[in-house]
Amino acid sequence: MKKYLAITAALALALTACGQAAPDSTPTPTAATEAAAAPAEQRQSIGSGALRLLTAAADGVYYQAFNDWEINYTDTMGRALIYAIDEQTGDARPVCSLPGCAHNSDTCPAWSDGNTTLCYGDGDEVYLLNFYYNDETSYYSWEQINSDHTRRTVLARTEPGLSVAGRGVAVDDKNLYYSVLDDDCHQTLWAVDKAGGQPQKVCGWDDLADGAGEYSPEMYTLLEVSGRQMTFAKTIQSTDARTKAIQICTVDLTDGSCTPQQRYERDAGTVFVTGDGMEKRDLISYQNDYQILTEGSRSGLANYNYQSGEVGYLDAAADSFTPVADGFPTTRAGWECYYSLTGFADGWLVWVDECGRNENGNGTGDNTTRQYFCRNGVKTELTQQRYIQGKDVQNIRILDAQGGRVLAAYDTKNGTVRGVEKDGTLYTRPTSWDIYGVIALEDLLAGSTDFTPLAFSD
Repeated sequence: MKKYLAITAALALALTACGQAAPDSTPTPTAATEAAAAPAEQRQSIGSGALRLLTAAADGVYYQAFNDWEINYTDTMGRALIYAIDEQTGDARPVCSLPGCAHNSDTCPAWSDGNTTLCYGDGDEVYLLNFYYNDETSYYSWEQINSDHTRRTVLARTEPGLSVAGRGVAVDDKNLYYSVLDDDCHQTLWAVDKAGGQPQKVCGWDDLADGAGEYSPEMYTLLEVSGRQMTFAKTIQSTDARTKAIQICTVDLTDGSCTPQQRYERDAGTVFVTGDGMEKRDLISYQNDYQILTEGSRSGLANYNYQSGEVGYLDAAADSFTPVADGFPTTRAGWECYYSLTGFADGWLVWVDECGRNENGNGTGDNTTRQYFCRNGVKTELTQQRYIQGKDVQNIRILDAQGGRVLAAYDTKNGTVRGVEKDGTLYTRPTSWDIYGVIALEDLLAGSTDFTPLAFSD
């Protein structure tokens, strides 16, 4: 499976899998706080001010949870904390300003204990999506660390059995907005007051065409926000996985209305037909593809033209197309190419997988992966690589690029960890830990590997 498909699938499985089996252990919710939806005419006015899309990157800071074993390269996981990474200096500090705090219990605002699934920054405020699990009452919890990092507040807990659906979370001056999925794959959008109070249902997609997943349990992902509107998209795919289109939908928070918009088809000029009349095409031979962005600090739609070698970005709300760069390797005799796009404040990262094919159409093993950083239509191939135990040499992994600085997992620490077999036999096995660091964007583009390692402190 190609890289962009693997990343999207991994996120979907982690957050939205219908009927997923819950792992075992840890706390149970004290109360179920999802409120029943009131009729639209009875619903309170939702939110105020312009919407803001949340990502892990905010104002030169990147938020991420780390276990001690990721920092100290040990066998024992130890504590897990939410860190604020200063991308200019490389300093990483727990998101806690309590005097004398040892960061070793849930009285610490930065305490994670391995439950944190995603971190989002909004200025100095931090929003966490945590997953608490045991055999019976697994649930997701939205939590907020306040702007002075002295208090952590639970905003909303999903009912057991509900999953937080897809990537894409937004806030305004009053509310946090998120969507959930039930066991039957019905998806709804919710708003929860950041100052406390019951969550309110904004809308659901079941009453729209393709709303509940026409061919499989596809989920809507938040693409963009503008003023009081949220633009969502989802992939609609046939049961034989040979045809697909992107469904666009706009939610207006002033009245809670949900309006389907145009569809972007996989092949230029193709009219997408719903139902049994859907035209079948071979995914391997497609020339033009749209993908929902799921990584980085920008959301929206990516467009890949495997015939011309052009990658672009689509503003779905404005229906405008912006080229990112062109001249990428293209699908040709004996080779298939696949692109993936990640957007940052300072530019775009394009991955290109070239897969060799034999005459039977099977991979030959002659596969290459390249990554390019693109600014103002100009692309630069990044040649920096690292050795990962058991996976050979791979490209570095860029997490963010803002303010002329880049945060990346640029190297690995190779070693061994201990374990115990079922019969009690002790063993050791090789492993690798990511090493994170920061570097000036211009130096990265010039081919430098002189990263400043993150300096973790309390």
